[in-house]
Amino acid sequence: MEMREHPSEVEGIRLLALDGGLDHTNTDEFIETMYRLLEEGSPCVVLDFERLTYVSSWGLASLVRVHHHYATRGGRIAFANLHSAVATILRLSHLDRLFDLYPTVAKALQTLSKCPKPNVPNPKGAGGAGPPGPNAGPDA
Repeated sequence: MEMREHPSEVEGIRLLALDGGLDHTNTDEFIETMYRLLEEGSPCVVLDFERLTYVSSWGLASLVRVHHHYATRGGRIAFANLHSAVATILRLSHLDRLFDLYPTVAKALQTLSKCPKPNVPNPKGAGGAGPPGPNAGPDA
């Protein structure tokens, strides 16, 4: 899988395009990238899945984990341009009820245009050495 950041038409929203497949070979990289974006002050991210053709069970778990991480910190993630195979997997697993899915990037950006400020704890503050790593539990 390849992740590329594209310029967003809406200030404060990051736009990432994912190409290829999301599976056990790249979920750690995906999670680390998404956590880093939140730490950098980007509470709202649109993921363009137009070229994401495959999501394994590992990939689904990473999407749930990142969604939960953002949601518990006041952020939001929107998925746009779902490839038909990926949309089918999300529908069959009922994750289409959890995630914010949009037919286009423009619609996702419009919906997230009033993105909240992040509720991200200081990674060097009292209580720890930073955010949980990519292999932390689901409540991380």
